[in-house]
Amino acid sequence: MRTKLAILFIFCTLNSLNAYSSDISKEFNDANALILSGKFVKAKGILNKILENNPNNMQVINNLAYMEAKSGNIDKAIDLLRSYIRNDDDIDIIYKNLTNLYAYQANIIYEEALSLNETESKNLSLFLIENLRLENKTLNSINLVNKKNNEEIIVLKEQVTERDIENFIINWARSWGEKNYKEYFDCYAENYFPKNFKSRNSWESDRKSKIKNKSEINIKIKDIKIISDYKKNILIQFTQAYNSDSFSDVVRKHTTAVITNGDIKITGEYILK
Repeated sequence: MRTKLAILFIFCTLNSLNAYSSDISKEFNDANALILSGKFVKAKGILNKILENNPNNMQVINNLAYMEAKSGNIDKAIDLLRSYIRNDDDIDIIYKNLTNLYAYQANIIYEEALSLNETESKNLSLFLIENLRLENKTLNSINLVNKKNNEEIIVLKEQVTERDIENFIINWARSWGEKNYKEYFDCYAENYFPKNFKSRNSWESDRKSKIKNKSEINIKIKDIKIISDYKKNILIQFTQAYNSDSFSDVVRKHTTAVITNGDIKITGEYILK
């Protein structure tokens, strides 16, 4: 009898949770519709209400930051994304927004230094997250019980230091300049390849052919800044001076990376324009 009651309780709980998730998802979609129509005040009210019960939801945080940036509050948008950034399915969108915000901020500073008044004409390219994902608290509780019964032990490795991250970027550039393909490609996450390539192999082949064509490559890295130093996700900004026999340039870059088993792996590369 007790077993039947327990099953009935879990079934009712899951049904109510599904209904709750459906309502919240609808509210999230309604907020997005308001954002796209420029009704930020109403949209913020809805998203902040969702955030009360889901304080670490990155989809909500991203879209709140989107509104702050579009309202001209660039610093507040950056603070929101940096404060809540974590391992998330939408981390690529969040990092892209951070990168674009920093680039936009840099353009404003540059124009102010030159006494130009063109910042209003600059386009701020940001991305809304369309779908809301909520943690299933009931299922999470069941998983925790199973882990406890199986006596699963998780050992967390020590977080990497700022010096580790700086050395990683310097070694990445060195392996590139020395044409050490094994070390160079090992700096990237296993599933990394730019979206304009069909596979990791096609990207590696393209990189090899472009690097081989240069008789000499010299890369200097300076002004390394660790924007996010969380345990799993890192955002690194630096200046890269590239020189070869056929091409040279100096760019500011953002590199996104993750820490896997104590190793740093690149997950994205963006040039600040």
